[in-house]
Amino acid sequence: MNSMTMKRKIAVLAGGYSGESIISERSANMVMNNIDRSLFDPILIRIYQDGWHAVVDGVNIPVDKANLSVMIHGVQFIPDAAFIMIHGTPGEDGILQGYLDMIGIPYTTGGVLNMALTFNKGLTTLALRSFNIPVAKSRILTAKNSPSNSALIDEIGLPCFVKPNRGGSSLGTSRVNNADELAPAIKKAFAVDGEVLIESFLEGTEVTCGVIPWDNDILALPATEIVSENEFFDFEAKYEGKSNEITPARIDDDTMAKVKKISEDIYRLMDCGGMIRVDFMIVRGVPHVIEINTVPGFSEASIIPQQAAVQGINKTFLISTLLNHL
Repeated sequence: MNSMTMKRKIAVLAGGYSGESIISERSANMVMNNIDRSLFDPILIRIYQDGWHAVVDGVNIPVDKANLSVMIHGVQFIPDAAFIMIHGTPGEDGILQGYLDMIGIPYTTGGVLNMALTFNKGLTTLALRSFNIPVAKSRILTAKNSPSNSALIDEIGLPCFVKPNRGGSSLGTSRVNNADELAPAIKKAFAVDGEVLIESFLEGTEVTCGVIPWDNDILALPATEIVSENEFFDFEAKYEGKSNEITPARIDDDTMAKVKKISEDIYRLMDCGGMIRVDFMIVRGVPHVIEINTVPGFSEASIIPQQAAVQGINKTFLISTLLNHL
């Protein structure tokens, strides 16, 4: 067997059906640019509602969904594994994982249940609370279950955050500072998702911690401090340079250890896979979990690669690590 046939064929999946698709494309491009081509033979596959296509030499080639294969110059390319870089649906909510399970292709995320649960922010908060992990007060709203605004304010307090219950990149999220802002914020979030999550405001230092598979275990990376130029760490702050990301975070060693331990505990308790990123607000020395990101941003400038670099792990080795743990 020559070196070419020994390479594992990798489908790098990008796109998706949400407003996060533009970030997904950046993440997938980072993988394509940094993957070790002496070990892997990658192909970029874009998954959109109007079609699934592989991109080969700038040309779109239809994907056979029966086995995620592509015909390239008369030769069938059948992936050995999928590197999922789709943020939001269907890559972060379990849908794509179910499809890949059905056709027998391993992938770089948690399984169907883990992804579906963690994509639902409200249920994730309930699960974390049951494990005695500190979280904000919260309430899920649906079209059939929406208390009055005054009742919500009495329960959650002000300021508060209103966000789509199933979504990412802070799309549709608002900080509500007074009662008059609540109704427009709820309407904005309902425009993105049929369920809305309202959370109490946590004041403190915001940090985020990546966790990756490592040897026969997992490894929490040095946490990053988030200093947003905006009112909170919204889409603009995350992806358009309106924040400072400081790695390692300017927190004491004891708090850093707490953040890392909680992140690793969550990885195990929620049966995560691949790389994840856990967002925290440190309130009076106590790390409160804000969110779990199971397909975190992975562009050249994203937080996980920053944290890995501080740990002494370059992008190519990190990508190989994620694939070699399948």
